[in-house]
Amino acid sequence: MGCLKCLAICVPVVAVLAPVMLGLLMNGWINDYVPPPGWSIDQMPDMSGKVVVVTGPTIKGIGYESCVEMAKRGAHVILAGRSKSKGEAALAALKESVPGAKAEFMTLDLGSLKSVKDFADAYLRKDLPLHILLNNAGVMANPFSLTTDGIESQFGTNHVGHFLLTKLLLPKLEASAPSRIISVSSAAAFIPEGFLPIAPFGTGAVNFTDIYADHEARYDPWAAYGRSKLANVLFASALDKRLAGKSIYSNSCHPGGIKTNLARHVEEDMRKTAGEIIVEAFDAFTNYVMMTPSQGAVTQLYLSTSPEVETKEIRGKYYYPQARLMDPPRFATEAAEEELWRISEKLVAPFL
Repeated sequence: MGCLKCLAICVPVVAVLAPVMLGLLMNGWINDYVPPPGWSIDQMPDMSGKVVVVTGPTIKGIGYESCVEMAKRGAHVILAGRSKSKGEAALAALKESVPGAKAEFMTLDLGSLKSVKDFADAYLRKDLPLHILLNNAGVMANPFSLTTDGIESQFGTNHVGHFLLTKLLLPKLEASAPSRIISVSSAAAFIPEGFLPIAPFGTGAVNFTDIYADHEARYDPWAAYGRSKLANVLFASALDKRLAGKSIYSNSCHPGGIKTNLARHVEEDMRKTAGEIIVEAFDAFTNYVMMTPSQGAVTQLYLSTSPEVETKEIRGKYYYPQARLMDPPRFATEAAEEELWRISEKLVAPFL
């Protein structure tokens, strides 16, 4: 009976974790080798005179690594984050790593549209140009919660906050052209059309209006994450269409499977449902197969800095690691882009 009980517990766990682990393996450091990477950080150009805003610059994350690499090449980097203590720690670490770096921290809470507006106003008062806006910050698969504006937190933070930020800074980006806007998405953008191994194995549709408090009863953390990451892809493409004829390059990317603190809610849920031993085993596996933050920053740094973006007219595209062009999700249609744009405009209208 003991063996049968063990099997009853282990089989469902393995059935869920095995495809997850396979997905992590295929999205991890193996992308540095197979197929050969499309680009590497040592190809980054000199960035003297460039000014960059990076959201989500926490230490041990890909936003922070992006800041470090661009600062090394002479860029003036603005670290934009919610936590002042974490932001100042990241700034201190960056300046220690890159002596003489031009870098500063500014407070930005993407879960508050007022904070986004305040950040944009403060940035514009600096009278600096803006050449690169790297919309990197995000949350993943967290329990249901709302932003300060009453929007489901993953959709509000990952998409709506960045939508408003980009709209407010767009005149500065246009005045500083050629310039770039990079929306950091995820392979989770494929969840709505049936991306495995993540539950709910495809929602079959995307609803961008079911985003308020009454959504809690229907809330699935992975479905919500997939919706927000698909929104990043749709936004980058829709924005590109609106920038036709201008020297502003809007693209999105999946950075890869990266070992960062982003997955903290996943481990918490796994601990509750599968136990500490499974969490420890999963953690050991991910430590081995997943990318480091410096590896995970490659694709967004390519879109942020490579001269190829301008010489090859790379616009409205979706890239995956390492710096390879990929077809976007099947649900990334022009109709979905326009629906999302209309909804987003209404949500941010009071702050424009």
